[in-house]
Amino acid sequence: MVQDLDFPVLSALMSERAGYDLGPERLNAVEARLGPIARREGLASVQALIRLIDPVQRPSLSWEIVEAILPADSRFFRDRDSFQLICAQLLPALAQARGGKVRVLSAGCATGQEAWSIAICAAEVGVEVEVIALDLSMRAIEKARAGVYTQFEVQRGLRTRQLVEWFERADDLWRVSNRLRSAVQFDRANLLDGLEGLGGFDLIFCRHVLSDMTHEARQRVIAGLGRALGPAGCLFLGGGEAIPEAEVLFRPVAGFRSVYVRSPAPVSRVA
Repeated sequence: MVQDLDFPVLSALMSERAGYDLGPERLNAVEARLGPIARREGLASVQALIRLIDPVQRPSLSWEIVEAILPADSRFFRDRDSFQLICAQLLPALAQARGGKVRVLSAGCATGQEAWSIAICAAEVGVEVEVIALDLSMRAIEKARAGVYTQFEVQRGLRTRQLVEWFERADDLWRVSNRLRSAVQFDRANLLDGLEGLGGFDLIFCRHVLSDMTHEARQRVIAGLGRALGPAGCLFLGGGEAIPEAEVLFRPVAGFRSVYVRSPAPVSRVA
């Protein structure tokens, strides 16, 4: 059983590596997620695994522990109101303004459902997109790249028509159609390190990621998102997420929940 004595070690690791705010109320979930790693290492308990945490001497094990603890809930077309706005208005307008591909960032993409949903949305309205999907978890990225999902996973958000149109049956699983794959690129990245080198984006999704971070980590990530978002772009947070730090660089769009645009730069006055 994970005990209170283990909490400072895990909390420090999660904050330093992922900016994640690990509250003590989450220790029971930690026990379930770290149990398989402890058994694989031949250890008698999760406590014994925690004693092995050493980011310098055992960096791969420390990262595996971080990835196991991070929440990974995802589903297709999550917060569907956002996708209705994107499909009906934003993608067609941006494509016309750009005269080419619309660039989209899925920051904290988990196992890929969000990125594939964006690709489906764009294909259905005839807009060419380039989706860059990033996550800290290499295990999540590998699943996202494979694009293979269980019946339970595809039932969470996909309409029957979309499933038949954009997926292929693979025994008891469903595989993303090759027609979508060229639109999405998955890579492992830590949002705390910034987004330099990726270029600018017309739309940025960073949903259900920031609310689990410490205040300092949120500030760093939001600053990076602000630098990456184009002047006429939109930032999407998760439905119901209240992130006060976001309103330093962004302002909410009236009438649309959790949608933000960049705040105008302050005008300097000459005396």
